[in-house]
Amino acid sequence: MDNPVAPPAKRRLLKLAAALAGALLVLALALPPLAKYIIGPERLREMAQKALTDALGRDTVLSGEVTITLTPWLGLSMGPVAVAQAPGFGDGPMFAARKVEMTIRMAPLLAKVISPGSVRARDVTVHLARAADGRTNWDDLAAPQDAQAGSGWTVVPQPRAVHLDNVAVRYDDAATGKTLAVTGARLRTGLGQPFDFAASFEAMGLVPDGQLQCHLQGRASFDPGSGRLGLHGVRVETGLLIDAPLVPGGAVPTRVVSRLTLDYDAAAAALTLSDIDARADGARITGTAGVSDLPGAPRLAGKLTLDADLLGGWRAILGLAKPGGPESLVAATEQPQPPATSPAEPPASALTAPLPNRLTADLTLAGDKDGLHLTDLTARLPRGTVHGAARLVPGDRPALSGQIKAQDVDFDALSLGGGGGWPVPGPWIFGLDLDAQVVCSRCVFGGLTLDEAAATLRGAPGLVRLGPATAVLPSGQVASLDARLSPTGGPDGGPGYDIQAALEPLGLTTRFSGRLDATGAAGSWTLASPDAAAAAKTLGLGSLPAGPVSAKGQLTLLAEPSGKWQLSGLEAKAGGLILRGQIGPAPGGGPGLGFDLAVDHLDLDRLSALAGTAGQSGQSGPAASLPRAKGKLRLEQVSGRGLDLRNAVLDLSLGEKGITAAVDTAEAWGGRLSGSLERHASGRLTGALQLAGAEAGKMLPKSGLSGPIAAKLGLEAAGGPKGRLGAVSAAVEAESPRLALGRAGSRQTLAAPKITLTFKGLDGAEGIEGEANATLAAASFDAGPDGPNLRDLRTTLAGPLALDREGRLREVFQGKFEASALARLSGGGESRLTLAGPVAADSGGSFSLGDLALGFAGASATARVWRKGGEPAPMQFSLETGTFSPRQVLPALGFSLPAETPATLLAKASLAVAGAVEEKAVVVSKLAASFDETRLTGQGSFERFDPARGKWELTVDRLDLDAYAPHKPAAGPPPLAERRKKIDFKGLREAALDLKLHFGWLKKGNVTFDAGTASFNAKNGLFTFRQESPRFYAGRLFVEVRGDVRDTALKTAIELKLEGIEIARFLRDWAEGDTLASGACTFVVAARTSGATEEELRGNLTGTGHLQITRGEIKVRDPDKLVDGKPQEERLPFEMFSSSWNAKGGVAHSDDFRIESPRMLVAGRGECDLRHETIDLSLMATLPSSSQVPATIIGPLDGPKVTIDRSRIIGDVVYRVLQGFFSIPGRAVTRILNLPGR
Repeated sequence: MDNPVAPPAKRRLLKLAAALAGALLVLALALPPLAKYIIGPERLREMAQKALTDALGRDTVLSGEVTITLTPWLGLSMGPVAVAQAPGFGDGPMFAARKVEMTIRMAPLLAKVISPGSVRARDVTVHLARAADGRTNWDDLAAPQDAQAGSGWTVVPQPRAVHLDNVAVRYDDAATGKTLAVTGARLRTGLGQPFDFAASFEAMGLVPDGQLQCHLQGRASFDPGSGRLGLHGVRVETGLLIDAPLVPGGAVPTRVVSRLTLDYDAAAAALTLSDIDARADGARITGTAGVSDLPGAPRLAGKLTLDADLLGGWRAILGLAKPGGPESLVAATEQPQPPATSPAEPPASALTAPLPNRLTADLTLAGDKDGLHLTDLTARLPRGTVHGAARLVPGDRPALSGQIKAQDVDFDALSLGGGGGWPVPGPWIFGLDLDAQVVCSRCVFGGLTLDEAAATLRGAPGLVRLGPATAVLPSGQVASLDARLSPTGGPDGGPGYDIQAALEPLGLTTRFSGRLDATGAAGSWTLASPDAAAAAKTLGLGSLPAGPVSAKGQLTLLAEPSGKWQLSGLEAKAGGLILRGQIGPAPGGGPGLGFDLAVDHLDLDRLSALAGTAGQSGQSGPAASLPRAKGKLRLEQVSGRGLDLRNAVLDLSLGEKGITAAVDTAEAWGGRLSGSLERHASGRLTGALQLAGAEAGKMLPKSGLSGPIAAKLGLEAAGGPKGRLGAVSAAVEAESPRLALGRAGSRQTLAAPKITLTFKGLDGAEGIEGEANATLAAASFDAGPDGPNLRDLRTTLAGPLALDREGRLREVFQGKFEASALARLSGGGESRLTLAGPVAADSGGSFSLGDLALGFAGASATARVWRKGGEPAPMQFSLETGTFSPRQVLPALGFSLPAETPATLLAKASLAVAGAVEEKAVVVSKLAASFDETRLTGQGSFERFDPARGKWELTVDRLDLDAYAPHKPAAGPPPLAERRKKIDFKGLREAALDLKLHFGWLKKGNVTFDAGTASFNAKNGLFTFRQESPRFYAGRLFVEVRGDVRDTALKTAIELKLEGIEIARFLRDWAEGDTLASGACTFVVAARTSGATEEELRGNLTGTGHLQITRGEIKVRDPDKLVDGKPQEERLPFEMFSSSWNAKGGVAHSDDFRIESPRMLVAGRGECDLRHETIDLSLMATLPSSSQVPATIIGPLDGPKVTIDRSRIIGDVVYRVLQGFFSIPGRAVTRILNLPGR
């Protein structure tokens, strides 16, 4: 059978299947419009809106039409759609789209499998945000949803035909203040597995003020089972444009373009970046990189190559090029450039730099979960190479360590400083642990080639320390640096730091403490050296005084383009010199330096050592190496070399035209100094200075001169070859109406003195060479009534003079000195005084005058003055005269001779003196004088050129002072008016004398002293006089007087001892007494007194005294019996005459007056009033017959009245004996009482 007929049951089954299929088709096609017709569009939109709201947990608003499709996919199309923002994140929607379409495959639904299909969205806006407390607006959406237990549904995504157009995402992070915006994002994917895709977007905020464009194209595969996405041959191209400077002062805009190929093997969890090519202006990075073991324990490995032009635009971008320079992108003017609107690729010619300005570097990178490791860095510079390695360990406290070794690198040629500021480290350096070592060999820093240098950079969060950094300088010295940085923030939000640094080069230690940022540095600066001389020698600054040097101030350094600097509050100390003020650029912005400096005290004697290298540079011109500088130098005091300058203000200018120093104001020696000095560029030197109203006492403080002085200086010298001076002409004139000389209590005057110094130099001399001439003229010299008076004074000094460039004698000066004057004699006549002789001096300080021939008043002498070289060497002198007549010379010198001096005396004399003039004293090493038959020798020293203030030791062989001034017999006590006259103690008060006199034989006051020694010491108002003689009238003499005249009155103590002297001869010479014929005497006095007059000294006398004469004879004369016209003399022997006295208030009391002789025994008591020189004694004379005769002695000491009852004695023997005995102490006591006043 060709067409068999189906059974009825089977035919019914086929009809039913066909009907069901048709029904399903009709249902699939008719259900969406039927549902829309039955439910209604509004109800459908409400159902979809509620379903989305329930699923998302957010209010969802569907403001447009909602469409449903069932074949071949279950699809949903809606829009516009808006999903509400999370609570606390504002009122706007979190998600919004103009149109969203989604499909789900129908067939898998029968197996409870949800398989999404295509997704299409247009004009999508997403707003993501994070609050300051860390909450995000997507936390609730990302949380896992509780699925219905046992539902059995499975989601199997199979992305296909994904089209996203015009997607914008904005992310605001309140915790960090950052904002990220992605705009214009597009994504297209193809169908099947693997599928092609393409994407692009623009982003703002990934880099501050930066705009990023990114394009991706390639193939991708998705494994539904594992949910992994693989990428294959994805080409990534980016362009980055930054409209703000990367560093302060950097060029804008910054453009960086890159391209690379990206592969991701999802099964191997490996990401590969190949064909990396990133370019900026003048720089290029190429290489490969890969990341394995993603995502759990990623491991990085890469090799990159840097190729850069050292003069490329990238230097301007990093602020390493000066403004206006040929390699700078920053205009010299400070007008900002408009930002670029789109990234542009740098020209290809800038990507490969030709030698010699090419930098290439190879980098090998490795990284894992423990950190990033730069295993090798090899950089090749135009000069030298750099090798290094580094490691970065991330974490809450990241750590960075590394080592760098540079060889033969010229860092000065790299020009790492530019117009935008200094390349200070960013804040990131203070957020990690840092440990880096740098070693340099044969590298150049700051113009110095360092054989070896090493530095260590260590840091912890908040602090970075550079040090110790050491370098071996070309001189072989070692310099070290230690610096500490801590972040504080810089201007305009840039990096800024507190810095403390210490640099120790060449024996110096300099420290800086302040702030550092890209605009510069400012803070306090100090410098110190324990040995300035050693440091100066190493630096080649010449000789400095040994000792410490220190300086401090406020230092400000500004980065380019300003480049200005200032050192203010400067205080420098060296060798006793203190310098204060400020130094900086020249005012007005011109080239050179400006300064305003002040010196408290400038000692020229110590400053002379600073000129050790002046003029030794070998320059052909004097101003060849002068810096440009202008400012004021204030000198509060300048001393040394006879100069006394105060409150001086100098206007100094240095530059191409030379040096000019103008005296703005100055006080010199009490007067006013004005004028200027100028050294021209040609070498010509001119100057004119004027001095008015100066005081001679200040100009020559040790001379004793006083009076006003005016002076002027004129100087002119032509410039010569090799910095030498040409013909020099100089003149100094000084004059005064009157000068006074006060010394040792005397006063002399010099009328109308005038000094002229002239010099004529030779052309082209090495230094100064020519003829010098000095003259002094004065109308008169008046030494007062007791001194010489001169008129018509004339002195000249002339000779060839040769000085080197430092002002020192280059050759020995040999000149001629002449002086003359008319000396007026006391008799009214005049005598010519002359002095002439050679003068010599050398550069070592040695000089000599002599033999100088001195002539005066018929006497001649030869004088010499000289000094050996060396600063401590004193000036020495000698004077020797021939035999001359004192009777001629002394009156000319103002000394009048006593009228009673015999004509045979002062007939001949000679003098020889030698000594030295030291800084504070004159030392006389030899003194030999003779006059008549007396010889005087000795030595001594005295201060202030005053012989009364010194120490002397003299020896006299034989001197009879009474012969030159005959002794006058005592005329009784002085009158009362004279005793009440105030005694002048000024000489004793001011005396500072230590005198010791040895004499072989001396006669004074009719008393002779054999082989005696006398000494006198006075200082500060205290004095002591002591005299001893072991052969004084066959006995011993000791006298000591100690006194104190510091107050208005004299306080003195007297001790007198006469032991075993021949009293008869002594009294005859001393007191003109002729009562005793013989006897041995001991006389001891110890007394104290005080007073301002002789009367007070007598009235305040207290002390003790004892007189004892033994085995003597007294002369008893009978005026009634004459022999040859003279009273008959009888000598009566006695065993002892003694008396002890106690004095108080000027009255001496005695209770043991006693005379023992064969004729009588006398005993008694009484008192002696020393104030009025009277005596009152009561005596009892016991005769051999045992009869007693009372007697009284009352009256003046030099002539007391003896009262006796003559009726009880035979003859006048007792009367004459008593009268004779009491004439002895009377005259003696009168002489003693005259001693203190004298």
